[in-house]
Amino acid sequence: MITPSEDSNWVSIAEQLSTEMDEAKVAILVKQLCCALDDRQGPPTQDQTTRDIEQIVAACPAVIKAPLGTGFEL
Repeated sequence: MITPSEDSNWVSIAEQLSTEMDEAKVAILVKQLCCALDDRQGPPTQDQTTRDIEQIVAACPAVIKAPLGTGFEL
């Protein structure tokens, strides 16, 4: 079961990541995001994975939807 603080922690990191321009800070935030997602209890269900993807896209629309070749695509 994911607690609200665990869920909001990775969302907060994803939001910071969506606006960060410094490559070194982006690398740090990506590592923090991966750790926050890994620290959640139990393996993710399909519903949880879908919800996570939707929250990441909502938190990072400029990054996810950036045109190819801009340097901001994932």
